[in-house]
Amino acid sequence: MKKEITFILEHDNGKLTTEVSGIPTDLLIDLRDDLGTSQNLNCGKPIGGESWEPSYLKDDRHYLWLHRIYHNSVVDGPGRRSVIQVAGCSIRCPGCYVPETHSRHNGKQVSISSVLDEILSRCHENDGVTILGGEPFDQSNSVAELVLRLKSYNFHIVVYTGYISEQLIAKGDFDIRYIISHIDTLIDGPFDSSLVFETGEYRGSSNQRLLQQR
Repeated sequence: MKKEITFILEHDNGKLTTEVSGIPTDLLIDLRDDLGTSQNLNCGKPIGGESWEPSYLKDDRHYLWLHRIYHNSVVDGPGRRSVIQVAGCSIRCPGCYVPETHSRHNGKQVSISSVLDEILSRCHENDGVTILGGEPFDQSNSVAELVLRLKSYNFHIVVYTGYISEQLIAKGDFDIRYIISHIDTLIDGPFDSSLVFETGEYRGSSNQRLLQQR
């Protein structure tokens, strides 16, 4: 098993994120002692803290089932990102880091206009937007509309999915094709808890693929 430690230092605020793979427990304990207070995080599972709760909903005929929005993530795509985490997942991978996102009832149906307003309010802090879940392609019509509006502001967009891209394309759905052809990166494939080592950047398990779309 490959042993690997990756350090991500945010030069403007001094925050350090450490990714480890295949490290013996005693060395991991030493690393934590050296670095001081730490909190565990992973893709789709940020450090606890601020997340957006809509205080109002703009009138809009397009709505999205949303679990939460959080900002300043460095593990959900390149740079520092705003993350839109949708509610509802039909795939429900065993060992999923965020099983609380599987049911839409754990989220809220919010207008896409309200989501866009929140992203724009923090755009000066971030390098792009990531959409993950839950499963974004389970509500492809809403996500396609969201991608359309985000791209009108030239956001770099990453989308995570538990499907593989070939499965999505085979559905022959216009909204799915629109999403895939207008985002910058698709990270596809179901999470596999037996393949969590040597995953590569931004991925939860090594079977998942990082596909540059643009």
